[in-house]
Amino acid sequence: MSRISGKAQSGYTQLLEGSFLVSARAVDLDVHHKHCLHIAKFVRGMNAQDAIEYLEDVIAKKKAIPYTRRSRRGRGGNTMAGHRKGKMGPGKYPNKASKIFIKLINSAMDNARQRYDTIDPEEMTITHLAAHRGQIHRGWRPRAQGRATPDNHYKVNLEIFLEHFGEEEEEDDF
Repeated sequence: MSRISGKAQSGYTQLLEGSFLVSARAVDLDVHHKHCLHIAKFVRGMNAQDAIEYLEDVIAKKKAIPYTRRSRRGRGGNTMAGHRKGKMGPGKYPNKASKIFIKLINSAMDNARQRYDTIDPEEMTITHLAAHRGQIHRGWRPRAQGRATPDNHYKVNLEIFLEHFGEEEEEDDF
């Protein structure tokens, strides 16, 4: 599926292909798109349980999410994020977005528990995690001398795929 620039898209942006694959979506969330983008980029490819533990450490401000996009100086700006401990570079602690990602991962793990009895959802890998623009709440801010400027509120759509790559665990019947 291709995305139409400037419009929100319904449904998933990736094809649902895989043997042990589950998905979850969250639509029209009131969080910053930039925070969701950096969390999705960092968490993609991680184990589901490890991702939840890392995001809980982000909420507790023990670990940070690296902000790698728009990190250069000059045209286009920079991340405006300070460097964190270790070899991370610029990073932040997006609290509200981390809580929403934890809920999204738990929702996908619950979907896996309902769909597959023999697979442990905590061992599944996050193969696809994306943040896209949702609906825009258009508003106007009154200004001086009878003028008004747009005061738009942008929302975010999130989608996640969890996949199990190991062999299916067999149950012994005695």
